[in-house]
Amino acid sequence: MPSAGRVAVVTGATSGIGRATALRLAADGATVYALGRDQGRLDSLGKQATGPGTLLPVRLDLTDDGAVAGAVELIVERHGRVDHLVHSAGAYSSARVETATLAELDAQFAANVRAPFALTQRLLPALRVAGADSGADVIVVNSTQGVRAGAGTSQFAATQHAMRAFADSLRQEINADGIRVATIHLGRTATPRQETIYAREGRAYTPDLLVQADDVADLVAYLIALPPTAEITELHLRPAKKSY
Repeated sequence: MPSAGRVAVVTGATSGIGRATALRLAADGATVYALGRDQGRLDSLGKQATGPGTLLPVRLDLTDDGAVAGAVELIVERHGRVDHLVHSAGAYSSARVETATLAELDAQFAANVRAPFALTQRLLPALRVAGADSGADVIVVNSTQGVRAGAGTSQFAATQHAMRAFADSLRQEINADGIRVATIHLGRTATPRQETIYAREGRAYTPDLLVQADDVADLVAYLIALPPTAEITELHLRPAKKSY
């Protein structure tokens, strides 16, 4: 198993990409700490896990600094290392600049930038332990809005551009410690969030034509399975058949 004996932390594990990634890494043999806010969905996730790995659901609000500190302390006490950190949690809302509220901007910045920044910062010592041993990975699930922003997405796109800059800067700081940093820029993906976006746009939701959450999980598994001599810094993944 490619992840046997490894320790992974996956955010946004209650649905969509985070859920698929947590299940995939557990199936590949990792001990996965699946972070999310919905206890019912986390309980369901734990029951779905298969394979030789272990999936440990953790109810956690990533914007709660005290709770994050406690969770990180628990993981480090148990294992002393973290091999894979996958950021796939975040908030989304859309509005034109003239009508967007500062509260919406603040909420997205807190969830999409500050929270992953703080979690990464707290986990860096444990990532460095793994990096010095057999290598470690930080994977940021971003959006195509983090490359080119569309109308009505200024607040969300700004957070995605910020995370792209964060990943690029982090990579320069920790590559020498044996830690790789990759950003995945996703086009429209079949997730509950995307279904809500289609509804707001007044268009029929056709999930079969979109990137699947399992496709992204496969890509994460591929990235961490690369030999330590190779690093992919950015990937752009879009639906093969455009429905938008």
